Amino acid sequence: MKTDWSGDATKIFKGKVVAKIEYTSREESREMDWNRTPVIIFTDGSWILTSSDDEGNSGGAFFTSSDKMPTIPQGGW
Repeated sequence: MKTDWSGDATKIFKGKVVAKIEYTSREESREMDWNRTPVIIFTDGSWILTSSDDEGNSGGAFFTSSDKMPTIPQGGW
Protein backbone atom coordinates (compact mmCIF):
# COMPACT_ATOMS: atom_id res chain seq x y z
CA MET A 1 0.00 0.00 0.00
CA LYS A 2 1.35 3.40 -0.99
CA THR A 3 1.51 6.10 1.72
CA ASP A 4 -0.20 9.41 0.95
CA TRP A 5 2.39 11.66 2.59
CA SER A 6 0.83 14.91 1.35
CA GLY A 7 -2.68 13.89 2.34
CA ASP A 8 -1.60 12.63 5.76
CA ALA A 9 0.40 15.80 6.46
CA THR A 10 -2.53 17.95 5.32
CA LYS A 11 -4.85 16.16 7.77
CA ILE A 12 -2.41 16.81 10.63
CA PHE A 13 -1.59 20.48 9.90
CA LYS A 14 -4.59 21.91 8.00
CA GLY A 15 -6.21 24.76 9.88
CA LYS A 16 -3.46 25.17 12.44
CA VAL A 17 -2.44 28.72 13.25
CA VAL A 18 1.20 29.77 13.37
CA ALA A 19 2.14 31.28 16.72
CA LYS A 20 5.77 32.00 15.90
CA ILE A 21 8.85 30.89 14.05
CA GLU A 22 11.94 30.32 16.16
CA TYR A 23 15.20 28.43 15.88
CA THR A 24 16.24 25.31 17.71
CA SER A 25 18.18 26.27 20.80
CA ARG A 26 21.94 25.96 20.97
CA GLU A 27 21.50 23.04 23.38
CA GLU A 28 18.97 21.24 21.15
CA SER A 29 21.19 21.75 18.13
CA ARG A 30 24.25 20.49 20.01
CA GLU A 31 22.33 17.39 21.21
CA MET A 32 21.22 16.59 17.65
CA ASP A 33 24.60 17.59 16.14
CA TRP A 34 22.72 19.94 13.79
CA ASN A 35 22.99 23.52 12.66
CA ARG A 36 20.37 25.70 14.33
CA THR A 37 17.28 25.34 12.18
CA PRO A 38 13.93 27.14 11.89
CA VAL A 39 10.91 25.68 13.65
CA ILE A 40 7.28 26.65 13.02
CA ILE A 41 5.39 26.62 16.32
CA PHE A 42 1.58 26.47 16.17
CA THR A 43 -0.83 27.91 18.72
CA ASP A 44 -1.76 24.42 19.95
CA GLY A 45 1.90 23.66 20.80
CA SER A 46 2.52 21.37 17.83
CA TRP A 47 5.50 22.16 15.62
CA ILE A 48 7.30 21.36 12.40
CA LEU A 49 10.99 21.86 11.61
CA THR A 50 13.25 21.49 8.63
CA SER A 51 15.64 18.63 8.08
CA SER A 52 18.15 18.00 5.32
CA ASP A 53 16.65 14.55 4.74
CA ASP A 54 14.09 12.11 6.13
CA GLU A 55 16.69 10.48 8.38
CA GLY A 56 17.21 13.69 10.37
CA ASN A 57 20.90 14.03 9.54
CA SER A 58 20.95 17.81 9.85
CA GLY A 59 18.74 20.86 9.96
CA GLY A 60 17.63 22.71 6.87
CA ALA A 61 16.32 26.05 5.67
CA PHE A 62 12.81 27.09 4.64
CA PHE A 63 12.27 28.51 1.18
CA THR A 64 9.23 30.80 1.08
CA SER A 65 6.95 32.49 -1.45
CA SER A 66 7.68 35.89 0.12
CA ASP A 67 9.58 38.50 -1.88
CA LYS A 68 10.61 40.09 1.43
CA MET A 69 12.03 36.84 2.84
CA PRO A 70 12.58 34.17 0.18
CA THR A 71 14.64 32.05 2.59
CA ILE A 72 14.54 31.49 6.35
CA PRO A 73 18.15 30.31 6.73
CA GLN A 74 19.83 27.82 9.01
CA GLY A 75 21.87 29.12 11.90
CA GLY A 76 19.64 32.05 12.82
CA TRP A 77 19.35 33.60 16.23
